[in-house]
Amino acid sequence: MYSLHRWIRASLIGTVIAVGIGVETVDAEPRFRQHLINPESEFSACAAIDVNRDGKLDIFCGGFWYQAPDWQRHPTRSVPQIRGRYDDYSNLPLDVNGDGWQDIVSINYRSRSLFWVEHPGESLGMWKTHLIDSPGPSETGRLADIDDDGYLDLLPNGKDFAAWYRLNIGSNLETPTNDRVPSAEIRWTKHELPELLQGHGLGFGDIDGDGRKDLVSANGWAKAPENRFNDRWQSYPEFNTHRDASVPILVHDVDQDGDADVIWGRGHNIGLYWYEQVCHPERREWKFHVIDTSWSAAHSMLLADIDNDQRMDLVTAKRYLGHGGKDPAEYDPLGVYWYQFDVNTRSWKKHVASLGGTCGFDLDPKCIDLDGDGDIDILAPTRGGLHYLENLGSDMDAADAEVADPQIVEVTYPQSEPLLTFQDAQGKIRTVENGFDWGIRRWQIQKNLERVMGPLPDSSRRVPLEMRVEEEQEVDNYLRKKISYVAENGDRVPAFLLVPKAVEKNPGQKFPALLCLHPTSPLGKAQICGIDGKPSRFYAHELAKRGFICLAPDYPSFGDYTDYDFGSDLYVSGTMKAIWNNVRGVDLLESLTSVDRDKIGAIGHSLGGHNALFTAVFDQRIRAVVTSCGFNAFEDYYQGNLTGWTSDRYMPRIRTEFGKNPQRMPFDFDDILAAISPRPVFINAPLHDANFAVVGVEKSVASARSVYEFHEAGDKLVVVYPNAEHDFPEDIRWQCYDWLKQQLKP
Repeated sequence: MYSLHRWIRASLIGTVIAVGIGVETVDAEPRFRQHLINPESEFSACAAIDVNRDGKLDIFCGGFWYQAPDWQRHPTRSVPQIRGRYDDYSNLPLDVNGDGWQDIVSINYRSRSLFWVEHPGESLGMWKTHLIDSPGPSETGRLADIDDDGYLDLLPNGKDFAAWYRLNIGSNLETPTNDRVPSAEIRWTKHELPELLQGHGLGFGDIDGDGRKDLVSANGWAKAPENRFNDRWQSYPEFNTHRDASVPILVHDVDQDGDADVIWGRGHNIGLYWYEQVCHPERREWKFHVIDTSWSAAHSMLLADIDNDQRMDLVTAKRYLGHGGKDPAEYDPLGVYWYQFDVNTRSWKKHVASLGGTCGFDLDPKCIDLDGDGDIDILAPTRGGLHYLENLGSDMDAADAEVADPQIVEVTYPQSEPLLTFQDAQGKIRTVENGFDWGIRRWQIQKNLERVMGPLPDSSRRVPLEMRVEEEQEVDNYLRKKISYVAENGDRVPAFLLVPKAVEKNPGQKFPALLCLHPTSPLGKAQICGIDGKPSRFYAHELAKRGFICLAPDYPSFGDYTDYDFGSDLYVSGTMKAIWNNVRGVDLLESLTSVDRDKIGAIGHSLGGHNALFTAVFDQRIRAVVTSCGFNAFEDYYQGNLTGWTSDRYMPRIRTEFGKNPQRMPFDFDDILAAISPRPVFINAPLHDANFAVVGVEKSVASARSVYEFHEAGDKLVVVYPNAEHDFPEDIRWQCYDWLKQQLKP
């Protein structure tokens, strides 16, 4: 395990982004002091208990406990490793044997077991492990009072089983009873649950308001019967989260309307989400909402009142290498976040507790007042170290004095600087040697785009989409819907939604989807949907005929969006406004039950070509990109004359802050391609394109290919050079459509 920590320390220690960077803050926002309890810890779970009965909460984590207040480490047991990971996927405090000392329950994947670890009592010696059961792999688990008897029960999140376990101790071992007394006689009773509750993601709460706590999974919910021991739990497959839903899925009245809603993150992918429950007289409706898609791997989630306003906040964080680097965005900087829901805007405000470094959540974090000062602190275990985030409250003078701020630096690199280098927190240029190094450089590329385009809106602008269907028309083998959706308060985006007829014929089947972005044309979306204009631009129409669900929004100032006023909006550039509209378009595609949420791509020509790339940099839910006649290196764009990029519709800072000088630009298109890597990109670059000279495409591709090869994804960067002008020829379109089918196939 030494090599793992050497890698982490070399890449991450000392690269903590200052809390609040890139995020709007308010005067009353709590700040956090980060304590690295053990940089060598590789345990994914922790607990806060008073181990030695001195009145202070200590930290239990895997094979050790850490004594407050100085966090002196003491051994507890030898934790076995299975295929490189410690077999300790939860640390759930529970006095199992009733002796007054807190024991620990562990629910595990690789050993397929549940066990409890017995507190040694006053000796404070080694802890003894007792097997409960070996039911199969569990992602992790939580404690919950399933049977409403006032005692906590064991709720594992089984991969291919569903059950809960009741603890019986003392004189009544055979039948359910509240008579639990200290005893050496301990028995766990297993109670089976519906198959609907198997798989990644599990939660607990009263869904239907009958006073009994129900169970929630990625596939719906199961209603608790009156008698939890003998009666059947009724399954309601009323919704689907994502297949890798967090543990737990949270059941909480988000919008304070009196009923329970459902919150989850993607444990191995991008995004945080919630379902709003809407109760009608004869049915229950679930409205899909997106919270944030700017980061990945929200495997664990908690509810806690972080700012002491008497309202529960959502607390979550990025997991460290859940699948060894194979998941999307796994190497992006780690972060710990908390979110407040605004009942007026119906959106979530994101706050940063930690960003960068080794602090995140793996499988079982805790929110608790660890230091006894009256506010909620955060315990954050990962395989990259054990951290404690001390809540300093909103006393900004004290917080500023206490919070250290080593940070990942925002850097503008010289044009000659290779992509596979990065500047660390100490200002040293280093070679990219691993995924974490590249994650820092990628973060810096994003920040450099924002220097020119303005900041990507935060989650508080993610209001309900409120999609409206204005008209429908049957076209060939698909239905064309003229729609609009809310990108942010006060602005609706006009779009066409093209839905293949196969969707209606195959209920329950999931289809790939595409964000289709139009070129510069007064026709806007109408051209790519085959209504008017050049047939070589009809790609949304042609793709819908091939079975893709296609969303084609208007770019601001085109099509039905001509009244958009760039001078009075909230954006630095029209480019960033379009990116945000596109991100919200991906939200809309995810909300459609017929869309395969992991098979969403983007395609565009010219204006749409570079906007497909820009959007993919900021939204990693886009799994594949087609860009036709969309870019070249800035120095080769009209011999370095960047005037065409500088209108309010595009990026005026290129003129006002960077003097239209390619050498002063903080990014170029090789950066953009590299930031998308290792996701697949198909580039159509005609040899005689007068807008984007092919020599500049070749330069960008050659530079970015080094990053694709670093990711062992060289074949994912595909370029064709047809003998054509600024066009999307038929044979190239057919080739790219086949390519998209391969990239987005089920």
